[in-house]
Amino acid sequence: MHSRNALLIGLLLAATAIHLGGCGPSHEQIMLAKAMSARVDRQPTYVDSAKFLQGYLAKHDKDYVMWAMDYASICMMSGNHDAAKSELLKCFMDIEKRQDTDKEKRAAASNEASKIFKGEPFERAMVCTYLGMLHYLTGDYNNARIFFTRADMADATTEENMKDYRHDFRLTHYWLGRTYLKLGDEGNARVAFRKAAQRITRKAEERELKSIRSRQTKARKKRMRLEAESYKRSTQGENAIPSVVDMSASPAFSEAPSTLLDEGDFPNPVVLCANGPEQFLSVDYQKQVNLILVVEVGTGPIKFLIGENQYMDRIIRSPYEERSVMVYLDGQKAGRAHQLLDMFHQADTRGTGEKDRVQMTKGVTQSILRRLPYIGYIAAYWDVRADHRYWHLLPGETYVFAAKVKPGSYTVTLQCFDANGYLLPRYRLTRYYIPVRAGEESIYFLHTKPEADNTYFAAE
Repeated sequence: MHSRNALLIGLLLAATAIHLGGCGPSHEQIMLAKAMSARVDRQPTYVDSAKFLQGYLAKHDKDYVMWAMDYASICMMSGNHDAAKSELLKCFMDIEKRQDTDKEKRAAASNEASKIFKGEPFERAMVCTYLGMLHYLTGDYNNARIFFTRADMADATTEENMKDYRHDFRLTHYWLGRTYLKLGDEGNARVAFRKAAQRITRKAEERELKSIRSRQTKARKKRMRLEAESYKRSTQGENAIPSVVDMSASPAFSEAPSTLLDEGDFPNPVVLCANGPEQFLSVDYQKQVNLILVVEVGTGPIKFLIGENQYMDRIIRSPYEERSVMVYLDGQKAGRAHQLLDMFHQADTRGTGEKDRVQMTKGVTQSILRRLPYIGYIAAYWDVRADHRYWHLLPGETYVFAAKVKPGSYTVTLQCFDANGYLLPRYRLTRYYIPVRAGEESIYFLHTKPEADNTYFAAE
């Protein structure tokens, strides 16, 4: 899958070169492409990317919120939670209070991207969700509760055609439930966990999943062939590499081994792990949990412009392979991580809002005027483009593993599986010396990416 990520980075470079002009990518364009590909880059430069984006943040222009969102994502991925929290608080205040009437008027009559960017409802909800989690980490449970509640409100569309999805930001409800437990309010915690368990299938979801499974079936056949060839080349001849692993086998999720260890045996440190979503999202179970892993997989939705005059935006799911996650501690199977957020689901259930109706009116009007004698030439210069700005570094999905484990220091390994339930061997992620202290709650943020644990490429 490394070739797909190399292609993504190449496309980002090409796009920035075209946008900013010039025959080849400048240093600024290269740095921007590196920053925007941080979720899939095998060797991300988090510190350099964060420092680079600070230049955009300092301008505090109409695009500030977009850059703040991406900067916060880079900080979250690098573990710099203080910087993420600080910038997200500023971002939240801009979303809530910053106004520019002149820009709003210009956007209403022309290019929508001329106004101050404040994000889509699901993006604003994620800003508040991150802020809630970051306050939770420091024990500030009252502010955590406030931000989780604001996240629910931000995503609660008022559009009647999407009323069934008004309060379905499940990740927020999960953390709100845990926050209520910390505040000693089991009744509201139970309500929050109940909401986190509810997932309403959206229109065309089954058709989309069928398409994804079909594509991944073809990809798996090619992957297994290339992996087998790579293993053959790596183990034969005078240049054979010792201890190379054959990665052509990809067992199903249901056949995930109980241990990843070839030699020796360690006791399983898991004291209690939920058997399914119902137990997982119960008050009794969550009260016992002392280890929580927040696992972000894939890349978030992509927004682009459509129509002959680009008067509307369209949001699609970005391509990524991971669709389920199994967690191992010291090589022993600990249990599955539960999906609590599908970002495209949130984007696809936003409904048709007022700004969409305004853009529709502008686009249709301009198309008609362009076809009229005399004024058609002038109308062609009327810029009615929609707003194509979006949060580039959102995850595609978020999974949560929560269990009661014995105190100790552990090696955490994530095994990822595709939509058909087959292992993605090159998406294995390992983190060492993860402490779980007695009498404390341990929370860690992880994000998957291809080639994170491997050093040789599949044959091409």
